Amino acid sequence: MKRKTALLALAGLFALSANSYAAGGGYSSTIIAPTVSIKNQWYQKDFSVPSSIEKTGKMTTVYYSWAYSRNQAGLMVSLCTSNNVACFNVTNAQSGSVDFSSYNIAPNQPLTLKAMVSGTGTMAPLNGKQSQVTVNYLIGN
Repeated sequence: MKRKTALLALAGLFALSANSYAAGGGYSSTIIAPTVSIKNQWYQKDFSVPSSIEKTGKMTTVYYSWAYSRNQAGLMVSLCTSNNVACFNVTNAQSGSVDFSSYNIAPNQPLTLKAMVSGTGTMAPLNGKQSQVTVNYLIGN
């Protein structure tokens, strides 16, 4: 009986210490990646967020893909929140996932795709192609 009581007490403490998130959701957004035309300058474009998305809760896993018209030496690509609270370097993987869970970012916070070509000299414009995010989130406080 003591063991059962102790287990129930531990379960209760765990439930009290856990964040209270009732459910989850998700949405996808597609853009054309920003065109990069001058070296050493960041270009960015926001992914739109549907107006029906919750204001409370937090983003969890975000799946992404980005594309450009050609490979370009010095290309750097980042996926960030529009307020730059969290920013992930996704240069080495044109598709994948990033975990925003530890940042407590609201589900309705827009994400931004940023790109820059580092180096010297001039370059022909690097045209963006279709890029996408799928944002998963938990609803709650």
